[in-house]
Amino acid sequence: MNFQSLIDFLVLQVWSLPCLLCILAVALHVSVQLGFVQFCFFMKGVRLITDKSEVKSPSEGLTPFQAFLNTLGTNIGNGSLAGISVAIYSGGPGSIVWLLVLATLSMPLRFAEVFLGTYFIDRLKINKVNGGPMAYMSLVPGGIIWSYVFCVLVLAVMLIIGNLVQCNTVGLAVYKSLGISEYVTAGAIVAFIAYIFFGGAHRIVKVVDMMVPFKVGIFLLTSLIILIYHYKAVPHALWLMISSALNPQALLGGTFGYALQKMVSVGFQQEVFASEAGLGTAAVAFGETKGKSPIENGILAMLGVFINIHVVCFLVALCLLASGVWNSGATSAALVIAAYETVFGKIGSWIILVLVINFAMSVLVASAYNGRQCWNFLFSGKYSYMFPILYSAIAFCGTWMKVPLAWSLSSFISAVLLAVNIVGLLWSLPVIKKELKAYTTNHD
Repeated sequence: MNFQSLIDFLVLQVWSLPCLLCILAVALHVSVQLGFVQFCFFMKGVRLITDKSEVKSPSEGLTPFQAFLNTLGTNIGNGSLAGISVAIYSGGPGSIVWLLVLATLSMPLRFAEVFLGTYFIDRLKINKVNGGPMAYMSLVPGGIIWSYVFCVLVLAVMLIIGNLVQCNTVGLAVYKSLGISEYVTAGAIVAFIAYIFFGGAHRIVKVVDMMVPFKVGIFLLTSLIILIYHYKAVPHALWLMISSALNPQALLGGTFGYALQKMVSVGFQQEVFASEAGLGTAAVAFGETKGKSPIENGILAMLGVFINIHVVCFLVALCLLASGVWNSGATSAALVIAAYETVFGKIGSWIILVLVINFAMSVLVASAYNGRQCWNFLFSGKYSYMFPILYSAIAFCGTWMKVPLAWSLSSFISAVLLAVNIVGLLWSLPVIKKELKAYTTNHD
């Protein structure tokens, strides 16, 4: 058995149905313990996004709103765009229903990790890091070793999923659409990364502030045009999702148990990859906010899951189903292009090319920030000059190399990171419940 086969085998084990049901059980448990905070404070989260007077700007570090944009930057990538088409291709339309179910139940996981990441600011300093997920992970029996394990896993996710895979997607898309060599694209990406890093953390945040609203805006506009054009097929698309979720055997074949397992597995995996709720990555950015209201930071971050999954991913799925291209045999970005071409013609492929590049670059930038924070923690602020070099080298190689192993590694590492972070969240759950109760009492 070679290394690729070994990783593929491990991926099958960690994403098996029993493991996925454990994830669902933990998400449901946290939701119940926190009084279904995703519903009770949903409108509060909307106000925090739209009313900047409620989001206090700290004197240094990120503002909570900038941390929110950073989180959207890492979450809304090509996993949200092309990943949904892969989910429908391999798990059927019903997989989207399970994606939405887990996303809804996972919102309190995002709330919990961001709350803890900001709650321990000025309360617990670990290896020169004030707060953040490294702080709450150090409280788990075993101490600071958990913080180091967490940081190593997050750094791996940022380098593989947030960097290598995104650059590879851009290189392939540019070559297929424009015929430009992947090496030329790789050089351009490295130049872009150099520009970002030379400006320091401030420039990284500034670029994310600009790119995230742009990519979300252009996606919402174009996807709504597609749905308006195919408005008669939208009810059928919704029925197809629900009926497939209830009767997966009819679409996927085999026994009912096998079909259901495949559909649930695909939906759950895509939710974890797209939202990163429960991975603790959002707490890295929010740990730099110096924010004064951990509860409100958690509520604000929780809305990121909703925007990514319930809005962006759901609209992608609806466009694929309503346009009728979902069962054409195509997958990934090719399927999304086919849906856009039903309305925009050949211009559709150009729109997707712009979206693919923008989605990937914003993820690349936001991941650079999170990766940089983990690198500094692991090396106590030393060798900081090495991270931009490593990040650029991976981006250059990732643009032109074949990456099946990278996808398998990312699936395995994400599962391990999820398990590690969940341990930290469950251990600190009493603190979250106590503070949430106090906040609710004071704001009644």
